[in-house]
Amino acid sequence: MHPRASNLSQRLVRAGRRAGLTLVEIVVVIAIMTISMAMYAQTLTASARLDPVANETMLAAEGARLVLERMKAEDFEDVFALYNADPTDDPGGPGTAPGNTFSVEGLAPATTGAIVGRIDFPVVDGTLRETATDETLVMPRDLNGDGVIDAASRANDYLLLPVRVRIEWASATGRRGRRSLDTYAMFSPL
Repeated sequence: MHPRASNLSQRLVRAGRRAGLTLVEIVVVIAIMTISMAMYAQTLTASARLDPVANETMLAAEGARLVLERMKAEDFEDVFALYNADPTDDPGGPGTAPGNTFSVEGLAPATTGAIVGRIDFPVVDGTLRETATDETLVMPRDLNGDGVIDAASRANDYLLLPVRVRIEWASATGRRGRRSLDTYAMFSPL
């Protein structure tokens, strides 16, 4: 037998051994891939169930952020008049300001006829007052910086303006019912 032929037959024998090993490796890889895909499918299924809740919360947070950004873009001394519940004190005339309610695209009100978003200030009888009691807004507190907490209206001379943006919606998932998100801010001209 020619030396080259002998060399060739030895290579073929080695290649045959490697081919058997490769087939076993392929079977193991296919088994691992099958298990991995099953785990991935379970993860996607669980995520799909959680996704509506996360999406709704994201919409609510974005809605609150947008409202606070709009408020921040206004002249500080007009913020309370523009975003309170009283349309008679609107800077551009009665009923011209955005007011204290708003909708959030993609979220349905928690009750029929209600609005999803609401802006709250520390008010007593519709008037901005330092004596308003609201722990979440850290009230009562001195809003005009005179060192005294009194019951006078501070709608025209406030230097601090605590605000709560509350978003309340009916969850589309059905199981969760009514959901809400509160965001707090403190505006100041300083």
